[in-house]
Amino acid sequence: MKITSVEAIPLYIPLKESRPALPQARSSADHTVIRVETDEGITGIGEAFRFAPRSMSTIVEEVLAPILIGEDPCAIELLWNRMYRQTFRYGRAGIVLHAISGVEVALWDILGKTCGKPLAALLGGATKRDITAYASLHKLATPEDTAETALAMLEMGYTALKLHERDLASVEAVRKAIGPDVRLMVDASGAWSLPESRRMAAAMNDLGVYWLEEPLLNMDDYEGLASLRGHDRLRIAAGENEYTPWGFRTLLEAQAVDVVQPDVIKAGGVSATRKILAMAIAHGAEVCTHSFYFGPGVAATLHTSLATTECSMIEINPHDLTLDFMDPPLRPVNGRLTLPEAPGLGVTLIDDVVAKHDQRAR
Repeated sequence: MKITSVEAIPLYIPLKESRPALPQARSSADHTVIRVETDEGITGIGEAFRFAPRSMSTIVEEVLAPILIGEDPCAIELLWNRMYRQTFRYGRAGIVLHAISGVEVALWDILGKTCGKPLAALLGGATKRDITAYASLHKLATPEDTAETALAMLEMGYTALKLHERDLASVEAVRKAIGPDVRLMVDASGAWSLPESRRMAAAMNDLGVYWLEEPLLNMDDYEGLASLRGHDRLRIAAGENEYTPWGFRTLLEAQAVDVVQPDVIKAGGVSATRKILAMAIAHGAEVCTHSFYFGPGVAATLHTSLATTECSMIEINPHDLTLDFMDPPLRPVNGRLTLPEAPGLGVTLIDDVVAKHDQRAR
């Protein structure tokens, strides 16, 4: 079997209008879906990280496709190394790694379909059928909106929540609204200096926040991140914006985090994430995969996460699209995501929706 084409499709999918407590800054969500076709009629799908989808398409089709066409799609490790080594001068992190990740996921989908087995089975077998999915909320306007939204998430069945608020008033309002027993996390998205982070970490600890994620403006300050650890309740989390097993090795050897959060469609794909999870577990870190997507990236994250016993939760975007572009759509029920059982990723693209919402046709 040989690869005959590699395509990256930049999508825009309208978001549903939200209740007042869930204001959206944007009316649509960007996605980049990957199709890899073969001469035996087996097609694999993947997803690359969602920012700059048109640029992503250019990288996939003009840089990566020539490396892949004519090759055996099941030689995943070999092809990953070729893609990485031929782009390392400009692509050891960021958009090129996002593109490599999305293509690599599609190769795993082909391998699973070829073998007639779901991806998790190829990774050693699923350790369970479902997993806790925590609701990762958008940043909201006021503490009152944030608290109302948190309660709405609990009504939808979620049992763990993450905020992107950077003010204590919002975190305090949510904790008061949801009570002391609901797991609550805060993602600062690189908002603060080291002194500010120390003050905020102490306050978050007092509020019973489970983890504080990526607090430092300088995300490469592993020594500073390590200095924030040691609270009696609060954990320090990072990894969403780290790349490759080598990058995570540095993070872990610095003892910078309690919780490691690799992103399958950013960090290098399924194979890279498997290596990252193994390293994190060996270092005694909690692992919790990042996944703020609606497409094949969610499926790849779910298979990879459930192929280890150690992944405690995965992230999910709880805000709905106006229509699905993947079948079946993967959405939590009572706060848990269930693993699809069909071969490969276990999901397919809905071709007419993809064609209608291709950004290149606008």
